[in-house]
Amino acid sequence: MSNVSLPDPAQAKETPADAPHVQPARKTFATYCLVLALVPVIAVTASFFIARSDWYLRHQRNSYLAISDFPFTLRNQRCEVLIFGDSSALTGISPPVITTATGLPTCNIAQPNTALAIAGTLALDSYLANNPHPKFLVLQFTAPDFSGPEPHVELNEEGALQLLRHKPDAATFELFATRPLETLQFSEYILQTALVDRDWHGATYQRAWQGIQSTHGLLSAPGAGLQNCQSDIAKKEPDPAWISSLRSKYETPGTRLLIYVAPYPACDPSHGYYAQRLAGLADNSIELYDIGLFNEKNHFTLEGARKNSQHIADDIVRNAFEAAASQTKRDE
Repeated sequence: MSNVSLPDPAQAKETPADAPHVQPARKTFATYCLVLALVPVIAVTASFFIARSDWYLRHQRNSYLAISDFPFTLRNQRCEVLIFGDSSALTGISPPVITTATGLPTCNIAQPNTALAIAGTLALDSYLANNPHPKFLVLQFTAPDFSGPEPHVELNEEGALQLLRHKPDAATFELFATRPLETLQFSEYILQTALVDRDWHGATYQRAWQGIQSTHGLLSAPGAGLQNCQSDIAKKEPDPAWISSLRSKYETPGTRLLIYVAPYPACDPSHGYYAQRLAGLADNSIELYDIGLFNEKNHFTLEGARKNSQHIADDIVRNAFEAAASQTKRDE
């Protein structure tokens, strides 16, 4: 009989060549995790590039975003009356009405409340840096906005977009970096409105820009006048220090600063609260307007804007007359 050699149990163990491929599997898992981690980084980076492009604004369905660059496009403009403030000024102060009443070229560079909450006076400061200073600077805010900027506000689309397009510095990117979840939400909004919900033909952009250029900055919000007060206006304590800081920053020998509180719906019960607290802070008293002159809580109809603008124009004429009379007296 031939000798049959039995396998040695010691040699029956798996050789390294036969061992499971553990290392490649670990590499695959690590690569998968890296890809997952990079997806939001790539999305945010891509959205930032898209948001900074003119193409993005030209295909906007949101009229506010479509015309958000208007103050930053003005160069060497002679606006002797300059309007700034929140959406009550954007929709409620008409440059053509003021120009007709005063003979002074007027521009409106007011911003929505959401942009002011994040970007502050960036649009105003940019205008003053690139254009001759006005004779009259009119700031108008709704009564609650006299409380000044809030320390912690949501990173909303209008404000974030303005910073990204016109102040892409270390402070802006630090703001995004310290709010990762809100930055991701902003990124998602940009990608959604750019790639899915965009205005393919750019009709909104063209219509909004034609309107804003023809009125020198007045944005007429669509919609009929309200029938009744939708809800009570929030009660906030005004901040005298913030109002004082605006006067110190923008009142100059060549520029007369007027700070107005926007007209108030007559049906809102908080009028008395603000009338008492804003006396002496604002350069006007709160006027009561019929609710039909508003088409949103802080937005005016065209008729409401004309009425408000005429009152402001009358104040400008009176201030100009007083200044001229004072100068004549000094010259005598």
